[in-house]
Amino acid sequence: MNTHSPVSGSSSPDVARSGAAPFRKTSWERPVTGPDLGTNRTTHDIDLWWGLVDRVIEVARANGWSMGEVARRIGMPSGTFSTWYSGKYSGRLDNQNLAVGKWLDAIEEQADICSQIPASPGFMKMQMSQEIIETLSWAQMTSDLVMITQGAGTGKTEACRHYCATRPHAYLATVSPQTKTVHGMLVELAAELDVIEHNPAKLTRAIGRKLQRIGNGSLLIVDEAQNLVDDAINQLRHFVDVHKCGVALVGNNEVYGRFTKKNDGPSYAQLKSRLGKRLKREKPRVSDLRTFISGWNVSDPDCIKLLIGIGMKGGALRQIDKTMKLATMIAMGNGEPLQVGHIQAAWKNRDVEDVT
Repeated sequence: MNTHSPVSGSSSPDVARSGAAPFRKTSWERPVTGPDLGTNRTTHDIDLWWGLVDRVIEVARANGWSMGEVARRIGMPSGTFSTWYSGKYSGRLDNQNLAVGKWLDAIEEQADICSQIPASPGFMKMQMSQEIIETLSWAQMTSDLVMITQGAGTGKTEACRHYCATRPHAYLATVSPQTKTVHGMLVELAAELDVIEHNPAKLTRAIGRKLQRIGNGSLLIVDEAQNLVDDAINQLRHFVDVHKCGVALVGNNEVYGRFTKKNDGPSYAQLKSRLGKRLKREKPRVSDLRTFISGWNVSDPDCIKLLIGIGMKGGALRQIDKTMKLATMIAMGNGEPLQVGHIQAAWKNRDVEDVT
């Protein structure tokens, strides 16, 4: 029997005294004993196994992964991983050590790369974001229906998130092509409102009761509203009329296009007449682009000029953000301060479109 002892204080005294199983899958306890020496494993294999076990424990605990999840990520059958981890694996230990070691090395390499990627600037007060916040405030104070339509990457979602984080009774739900129906939208709203109702037929009423408990002054913000079907938009109008809550439809110009096109149904007239305010802007302001660029601590005039050109493309602030992340990594890799050449290289590497 291998007598290699575990690290002092790392094993549970209760487990050692009771003779219970050497580890519990839920707590990632360190095994009490290691694998036996044999013809298919050496002392080096066993020493390496102890080190790998400690690394697995650290990674799994940090990420909240179960034993089955770790086995899946390694690409190893769960039964094989379980016996390897417990020190009871009877096969060649070096092969399993190699598989676990490669996975751990990849995890650590990814973590190292992620730690070097610069963080995006947080919420920044720009003229555009201020206009969004004022429009949301109007909807919440007056229990009105408003619409915010802006181009992609102009910061509307961040402004909405900031609003919800700094105001009571404001809720942000994001819809997608998969949740565009009335029921799909209601499920998203229920999750944000902490409403639990498993009967689809009662979901509208359950959300209504929650809005009534809140009283006047609640706001439902629906982001990516261009994905909604017409009946879902009409359901939001119902919340405004019946429960006196504010509703903000946030998305691209396709949302408002529904109000201007001809339609045989009466719902469009009802919706258009209830629209209290619309905020529309397709292109970002240069002043807002400069503010966002300053958040990246860029002061070189040539860099600023190039980034403004990038920001005027479709995607606006998002284009600047992605380009600056890559440009910063290129500069760091070359051991150089950020220069216009790094931004040019990043934009070319992204291969989105030319800057005119």
